Amino acid sequence: MTTIIKKEPIVNKEVTINKPTISGLVHNQEFLKKAQDVLGTGTQQFMSSVLTLANSSQEFAKCDAIKLYNCCLMAAAVKLPFNQNLGQAYVIAYKGVPQLQIGYKGFIQLAQRSGQFITINSTDVKEGEIVKRNRLTGEIEFNWIEDDEEREKLKTIGYVAYFELKNGYKQTLYMSNAEIKAHAMKFSQTYKVGTGIWKDHFEAMAKKTVLKLMLSKYAPLSIDMQKALEYDQSDGTKDSYPDNPEEPKLEVEPIDINNITEAGTNERIDNH
Repeated sequence: MTTIIKKEPIVNKEVTINKPTISGLVHNQEFLKKAQDVLGTGTQQFMSSVLTLANSSQEFAKCDAIKLYNCCLMAAAVKLPFNQNLGQAYVIAYKGVPQLQIGYKGFIQLAQRSGQFITINSTDVKEGEIVKRNRLTGEIEFNWIEDDEEREKLKTIGYVAYFELKNGYKQTLYMSNAEIKAHAMKFSQTYKVGTGIWKDHFEAMAKKTVLKLMLSKYAPLSIDMQKALEYDQSDGTKDSYPDNPEEPKLEVEPIDINNITEAGTNERIDNH
């Protein structure tokens, strides 16, 4: 007698792998320990802030949760709140990829925290405020308009950053509007297509650009400042910058301020 074995048809079953979520990560012991190692007693507040951020926009739901978490942890590691309203650091989404942005106020905060700066700032420059420019030395003389209402009516022609250290060293860096836009066009994918943070906050990004370039080139850098320069525009992965993949590596070697004896110079930058 012949036995007939009936074969069941082979069905291709889809296997669903659950992607990590922010809600899952903040309750995960491994990620909790990761935060505790960096933040200590501030861990619970950090986890709460991460959840608040993740729930603030549908764009973050499209992002890799681990990268989003890491972006937040990078900001917290240099003790900057990732709250866009404060302007020190914030996390945004670019084509489903999270990105940490250190704001110009964040760089100023880190400089002041180091205890080495008497003053540091970045501001816009209006038409008529540049009195004289020495093209050989780069020195620029400004005549600032004091009336804020009158000043607001004038065209912005550029942005300038300035700092003075406790040992007397001073530095100024000026970039024209055209130079700022050329920099953004070269190093920001979102600027090229007219979207994102450059579109929504051009002035803040312009102030940050000139300040960041000045600090990375001339200033003594604390450990936190070096980290901030490295973390800025990261997607939460080491050496990964989705919005500016062509940006050159910044010179962030610390400067020995005891060896700086000159009173400082003013510098103008050409499309860097």
